Amino acid sequence: MKTSKIKNESTLMRLFRRIGMESIAWSLRRLYCPVNKNDLVLEVGSGGSPYFRANVLCDAFEETGERFFAPLIKDRPTIIAFAEKLPFKDECFDFVIASHVLEHSTNPNNFLSELQRVAKSGYIEVPDAFTERLTNYTFHRLEISEDENGLVIKKKKDFIEDKELYSLFKAKVSNIFPKWMSRFPFQFHVRYYWSKNNGGIKFKIVNPEINCNWSVPNVSEETFFKQKSLIGKFKKIILLILRVLFSQNKRNKSIDIKSLLKCPDCQNESFNINKNTATCKTCNKDYKVFIP
Repeated sequence: MKTSKIKNESTLMRLFRRIGMESIAWSLRRLYCPVNKNDLVLEVGSGGSPYFRANVLCDAFEETGERFFAPLIKDRPTIIAFAEKLPFKDECFDFVIASHVLEHSTNPNNFLSELQRVAKSGYIEVPDAFTERLTNYTFHRLEISEDENGLVIKKKKDFIEDKELYSLFKAKVSNIFPKWMSRFPFQFHVRYYWSKNNGGIKFKIVNPEINCNWSVPNVSEETFFKQKSLIGKFKKIILLILRVLFSQNKRNKSIDIKSLLKCPDCQNESFNINKNTATCKTCNKDYKVFIP
């Protein structure tokens, strides 16, 4: 990208925010990606609802409770790999999207370093540290905020960081808090655009000595299925339609994912792809891939 400063909102998003319709503006962010038509876009942690503009998808798991057991979308070239160790060549992407995935990482330094290695610019979206401190999402290992110097990252000692505050939250406002987030989503999230032209991702880990690789409490798949609603199912149908309309479907099917690969273990760039497996020709490291 040649732009030195990335705009963080589309004209339509700004319009709806100006007239007080923040929830609509928030929904429109998924249609906004500040790239050119021919730019190649990667999404890490794409899960069950990838951004429309992403051309290549990457997720750590096919099935996981960390995305509430939502099935992995594989409607464009997709590879199973961790963001902390991406199997892609240096700067082979113009833009990388990491939406609601950084907070799951046990190694944020490697995570952010890898984003900058494989892409020239990108977008990071996470729950704000205030939101995280109140809600204590079971799978989230980081509290993340933003100041004038960039991202501020704090490793959580456990999935509940402040037990007294969490008890007060559960007793007083847990039932109405989702309504606040829905009405004022921008205030409860961090949206961070970066580019190498502007110095890359600026961040600080305030407690690097903490090990946040603690055990996650077990939550059954049935629990999440019971929480599904008719409204949620309707939203999924709408998202499916929007993906068909706004994704670069024809281009995505023609992408040669093998030409983008680089083994993070041995640095080899030659791979064999057989059915749903990409294998490094040097060290035989396997990656599961899906090609539409």
